[in-house]
Amino acid sequence: MSSAVPYRVHDRPLTSPVTTFLWQSRGAGRVEATGECPECRCVTSRTWEDIQYGSKGPDKRAFDNGEPKYARCACATRHVDRPAGVERGCGASFWLAPPRGLSR
Repeated sequence: MSSAVPYRVHDRPLTSPVTTFLWQSRGAGRVEATGECPECRCVTSRTWEDIQYGSKGPDKRAFDNGEPKYARCACATRHVDRPAGVERGCGASFWLAPPRGLSR
């Protein structure tokens, strides 16, 4: 499938995190967010490890602080003018606001 929305590198500001993604625990310390890319409106998803590792091993749960998480569009749609070597996405990056208590 192709999209009329051309590939364009665009960084949305941290001050406007997206709140419409569905967040799910994927077991073994993995969390996945799925939703509509705010730029191209295609479905995209991003998976994180729920544990941050420090120099001495597991340090703390990555979602305990409630801070927005960085994501890039990884939709499967073929966007016009996408550079060779870039297989997924529309070029947009954005911040996602995880729900409270996600890692509990």
